[in-house]
Amino acid sequence: MVVRKRKKTNKLRGKRYHGKGNTKNARGSGTRGGVGKAGSHKHKFSKYYVDFGVKIRLKPKEKGDRINLSEIEKYLNEKLEKKLIEKNNDVFIVNGKKCGLSKILGRGNTSIKIEATNISVTQEARTKIEAIGGKIE
Repeated sequence: MVVRKRKKTNKLRGKRYHGKGNTKNARGSGTRGGVGKAGSHKHKFSKYYVDFGVKIRLKPKEKGDRINLSEIEKYLNEKLEKKLIEKNNDVFIVNGKKCGLSKILGRGNTSIKIEATNISVTQEARTKIEAIGGKIE
């Protein structure tokens, strides 16, 4: 540990600010803002009442990707090359846990028949997939 040869107060003697920044910062306790809980209902409100206001509760995130119907053709072809998805005639058999999909969203359209398991699906996506002839379990 380094030992100071000269105290800081002695080092700053004769200087105008004396390590306090501006001169007005050194006047009495003008920047203190009160003693104890003074200002707890004014300028120190957030310090004493942290739970005040609306609490935002976040939903737990699902593990895996979310994908729209408009992007699903490209996605399934990539996963088919990696052999994470099976294809039986013209039907893609998708297991959500195996391929890393957590949810199918309903934006867009698709012409692919899908048999999906272990995947959550929005109501709009479900109607579109079942209209084509796919299944969701």
